Amino acid sequence: MYDYRNIENKVKQLDQMIIANISLDIFSIVLSLVPIVYLLSSHRYKQRLNQYFLGVSISNIFMIIGDLPDWIIRDSSKPSMKITLSVSSALFYIASAFVLYFFARYISEYLKLSGKEKKGFLTAITIVCSVQIFFAIVSPFTGAIFYVTDIGYQRGSLFLISQLVPLFCYISFTVLVIVHRKKLTRREVMFFLLYIFVPLGGGAIQMLLRGVAVVNIGVALALLFILVNIQFEHELAFRRQEQELAELRIDIMLSQIQPHFLYNALGTISHLCKRDPEKAQKTIKEFSLFLRANMDSLKTHSPIPFEKELDHVMNYLYLEQQRFQDRLRIVYDIQITDFFIPSLTLQPLVENAVRHGILKKEEGGVITIRTKKEKGQAIVTIEDNGIGIKRAGKYSNLGDHAHIGIENVRTRLLEMVNGSMEIESNDQGTTVTLRIPMEEL
Repeated sequence: MYDYRNIENKVKQLDQMIIANISLDIFSIVLSLVPIVYLLSSHRYKQRLNQYFLGVSISNIFMIIGDLPDWIIRDSSKPSMKITLSVSSALFYIASAFVLYFFARYISEYLKLSGKEKKGFLTAITIVCSVQIFFAIVSPFTGAIFYVTDIGYQRGSLFLISQLVPLFCYISFTVLVIVHRKKLTRREVMFFLLYIFVPLGGGAIQMLLRGVAVVNIGVALALLFILVNIQFEHELAFRRQEQELAELRIDIMLSQIQPHFLYNALGTISHLCKRDPEKAQKTIKEFSLFLRANMDSLKTHSPIPFEKELDHVMNYLYLEQQRFQDRLRIVYDIQITDFFIPSLTLQPLVENAVRHGILKKEEGGVITIRTKKEKGQAIVTIEDNGIGIKRAGKYSNLGDHAHIGIENVRTRLLEMVNGSMEIESNDQGTTVTLRIPMEEL
C-alpha cells in the first residue's frame, strides 16, 4: 500500500526547493544589477578595467537567466519546452564561460600584466573558455555536457568539462594573485581569493548535490565583495593618481617652456627674418605648433598616439636646428608608431640629450630616435653621442628641472601605460630606452 502522505510531503519539499532556487536566482540578478548600475553611472564604463568588470556582471545575469528555466519548467515532454530548456541550458554554460573570460581580463588589467605573462595567461583562459562555449553550443544536438528528456535537464557524458574549465580558470586566478601579491594590499588579496573560492565552493556543492543552486548567488555576492572592497578603493586611488599626474603634466610643461628657450627661439626667428624670410615663416609655424602641443598637454588625461608625440619633438628639434645648424644633427629610425605614450614623454628626454649631451661638445653631435617592436613591447630609444650624464653633471647650468623632468617621465610611464625607462650613459654618450607594452589580444 502506497504511503500517499509521504509522497505528498516529498512533493511539497520539492516545490519548496524549486521556489527557493527561483527566488535565489532572482535575488542574484538583483545583486548583479548593482555593479552594472554603478559602472554605467558617471561614465565609469569608459575605463577599460570597468569595462571588464561590467562584462563579468552582465555575463553573470545571462548565466542566471539561463539557469531559471531549469527550475520553472516542470514538464519538458512538449517539444517547445525541450527547445526552451536546451537553449537556456546552452546560454547558462556560454555565459558562465564569459564570466570567467571577462574576469581574467579584469584581473590581468588590475595587476597590469604585460609581455609573455599576459599573453600566455589570456591565451590559456581564452582557449579553455572557448572549449566550454563550443560544447555548450553542440550539446543540444549531441548531448555532450547536457541533454533534455521528458523529465528535464540531464548531465551528459562530458559534463565534467563544464566543471574542469572553471576549476582551471580559478586555479589560474589564484596562482596569479599569489605570484603578484606584492602589488596588492592584504585586503585586495583576501577579497580576490574570496571571489575565487566562493563560486568554486558553490560549484563543488552543486556538482555533488543536484538541486541546490548556490553558484549563481555565490558569484553575485562575490561580485559585490569585489565592487565594495576593491573597485571603490581602486577608483579612489585612480582619482588620486589622476590628480598627481595632472600636477606632473604641469611641472613638465613649465620645465619645457623655459624663458631661455623662448628668448632663443624668438632670437632665431628674428635673425631668419633678415637672412631667410621663407625659412623664418616656417620656423614661426613650427614654434606655434610646439607651444600649442605644450598647452594641449594640460588637457590630456590619457596616453596619446606616439605619432603625435613624435611630431611635437620634431617641432622642438627643428627650432633647435635652426639655432645650432650643423652642431645638431638628427637621425630618425621609426619602424612603428601604432602605440600610445603619455604626452610630453619624449620632450624632456630629447631636450636633455640636446642641452646636456650634444651642445656641451664644441663640434656638436648626433641624436638618434628609434622605435621598434620587440617581444610584445614598443621600444623607443633616444641616443646621443654627447659627453654623458656624469660629465654633464659638473656643469652649473644643468638645472634641477632636468632631473625632475626625467623622474616625472618615469612615473607617468609606469602609471599610465605600465611602461619602464632605462638609462645607460658613459663618456661616449647616453642612451635612454623606453619599453611600453602593446595590446596583442
